[in-house]
Amino acid sequence: MNRKNLTAAVLAGLAGAAGIAGTAQAVNLNPDGLGQVLIYPYYTTNDGNDTLLSVVNTTSSAKAVKVRFKEGFNSREVLDFNMYMSAYDVWVAAIDDNNGTPTLYIPDSTCTVPYLYENDSDDDGVGEQAFLPYDYQGSNADGGPTTIARAAEGYFEIIEMGTLTGDSAEYATHYIDDDGVQAPEDCQALVDAWTSNPDGYWIDDMDANGRVDVDTTRNSGGLFGGAAIINVQNGTMYSYDARAIQGYDKSADGNHFAPGNSHPNFQDGDQLSATIFFGVPQDKAVTLYYQRPVDAISAVFMHEFTMNEYNIESDIGAASEWIMTFPTKHWYVDEFAVDTGDVYYIPDVDDAGCNGWDPGEDFEPWDGEGTPKPEGWEQCNYIEVDIPDVPIPPFTGAWSGADGACEPFDITIWDREENAGEGGDTPSNPPIVSPPPPGGTPPGVSNVICYEVNVLRFGNDGDFPVVFGTPTIQGQSILKTVDTGSVPYDGGAGSKPRINGWAKIDWYDDSSAEAIDSEGLVGLPLTGFWAEEFQDDFVDDGVKASYSGLFNHKANVRRVSPPRYQD
Repeated sequence: MNRKNLTAAVLAGLAGAAGIAGTAQAVNLNPDGLGQVLIYPYYTTNDGNDTLLSVVNTTSSAKAVKVRFKEGFNSREVLDFNMYMSAYDVWVAAIDDNNGTPTLYIPDSTCTVPYLYENDSDDDGVGEQAFLPYDYQGSNADGGPTTIARAAEGYFEIIEMGTLTGDSAEYATHYIDDDGVQAPEDCQALVDAWTSNPDGYWIDDMDANGRVDVDTTRNSGGLFGGAAIINVQNGTMYSYDARAIQGYDKSADGNHFAPGNSHPNFQDGDQLSATIFFGVPQDKAVTLYYQRPVDAISAVFMHEFTMNEYNIESDIGAASEWIMTFPTKHWYVDEFAVDTGDVYYIPDVDDAGCNGWDPGEDFEPWDGEGTPKPEGWEQCNYIEVDIPDVPIPPFTGAWSGADGACEPFDITIWDREENAGEGGDTPSNPPIVSPPPPGGTPPGVSNVICYEVNVLRFGNDGDFPVVFGTPTIQGQSILKTVDTGSVPYDGGAGSKPRINGWAKIDWYDDSSAEAIDSEGLVGLPLTGFWAEEFQDDFVDDGVKASYSGLFNHKANVRRVSPPRYQD
């Protein structure tokens, strides 16, 4: 079927009431850092690194949130729990290596279920919880590494599940007792609410999917957070802000699910529209409409190019790595996550009997032929929508185990002098990316990237200085190296290596028209940053000095004629 005019709704400029109102009604990436969903693009416990993290509730309401950590190969969960934040609360934690097992350490009394703060084996006032490999082992094995080392590198997400009301809000609220100790009123009561006992008011209310609506109302947003990767021995710290998504869900009772549940996730939001900001020369915002909630989230991360700098000057001990994370990729490439072949129904936007329904709005669902239509929607013409097999666009490669789910890309690298050669017409030696594409990759594809989280390490002439220490696990690694190449001179008799400059990755090939979503956005949904380190070994008394910096990737947004939807 042709979705006809579902790509309409061009808003007025970035400023003004029209742009603000439109943004509030659709999924969007908030440049000011506040949202209902927070995506943290990277954590690691490899090579002596620890990852510190925080999340802040800026609102006057207590909240239920889901905290979920995912490994970097294929986004399999390695830790998942519920957290109940009081108004204006801050929760902090750290991920560290514990004898080879990545472990979450919690020095914060904010309520979680289970209450991890009290899981204190050393009696030092710090709770702990090891990451778990069960989502990629046994019957859940996906062909990737199976050891706990796989969980040492990845990303994480925090999803608001709703605003707490009633006794639940009181239990989560911090108070100071007579001894000056500040702690939530009763975290055990919230644990009991999810426990089969006379006080289990949440577990008694939950539906077949684990969702509840007791003491929970609509999401109120207002979350922000950040993380820092610290290496004490190296004396470095890389800090970043979490990416904040607004407009994820407007359900009246929120999306409050049981702990230990794969819900809520990016498919559980009730919004199907996304507001995309186009820069020069358009300078406008456009609202696009999608078939799945996760597609709207992907849309706000869609970019044709990824751009950033690099520096590998040996004289100053420089090292550069790019983190490139696809936070929604598994919903497009992994059958474990996608209900492939399923069918669902949406109202026909051109049918007056559908109560003036517009894409992205709530509607009463219908189960198809042979079942009655919902009350008030009997005259509505519903349209059948098929969920295709993986890979689902804009991704082009399905998860295949040892080879990952690979996407082709082109990379161009410049030095700080624009690759200037003799007379400006001497060709420079191109960059080389390794490892090479896996077996079965189509001929002519020189570069591919294959995982949810990817580390690009820059170097030259076989020397690739290390930042995060990404290892190889059971023969697989999310690390790729990029030899930056050189610029020749003296008629080609000599060459100057590119030791600093910038690079651009192109995710879209106009000739093949691949890497394009259903509404015509080209490229792939990606976030990440450039991590830069300098080391000085010439400080007096033999003390090594290290300096570090982190810079978010730059990107562009481009749209072409969208592909047609099929019945």
